[in-house]
Amino acid sequence: MQKDLDYLYSLRKYILVITGIFILSLIVGVVASQENPGLSENYLEMLNNSYGWIKELNPFLIMLVIFFNNAIKSLFSLLLGIGFGIIPLLFVAGNGVVLSVVVDVVSRKQGILFVAAAILPHGIIEIPMVLISAGIGLRLGHVMYLSIRGLKTDIKQELKQGLIFYMKKIVPLLFVAAMIETFITPLIASVFITS
Repeated sequence: MQKDLDYLYSLRKYILVITGIFILSLIVGVVASQENPGLSENYLEMLNNSYGWIKELNPFLIMLVIFFNNAIKSLFSLLLGIGFGIIPLLFVAGNGVVLSVVVDVVSRKQGILFVAAAILPHGIIEIPMVLISAGIGLRLGHVMYLSIRGLKTDIKQELKQGLIFYMKKIVPLLFVAAMIETFITPLIASVFITS
């Protein structure tokens, strides 16, 4: 446990950068959505068309789709960080913009309480796990950059450490988040539906 906490602490500056990018992208997404409400509504409709089929599945399969989607994307964000950390930054920025556009459009129709109820129950677990995965990827990218510059680094050890943490901590918590998103979030959010 202490080893995991020490590793997490060693990632703090990378997680801070990733979190900063995420917050900035949330702001950009909200501003863009407010200035182009028609465009953002079209985007939300496009997302519904792309992912609407998930709602037709039984709850257990919905949970698995959500889990594997988040787990695979987080893993790619971690692994592809080796390319100087560019992919994790783009991944987080893209997710921030998409999330804020969806939040803006839905909150106009259902209110901010509904949006909070639809995101917070699982989001308080899922979002940090995604950001930590991207933070590990950013660190891998930094280590790769240092090794190219001729500084002594151990990229294999960094990758191994990142993957172990991902499997031990991130994957189980993403599974918990997927269960909450499937079975608990809809019940809480339904209380705030304004019709």
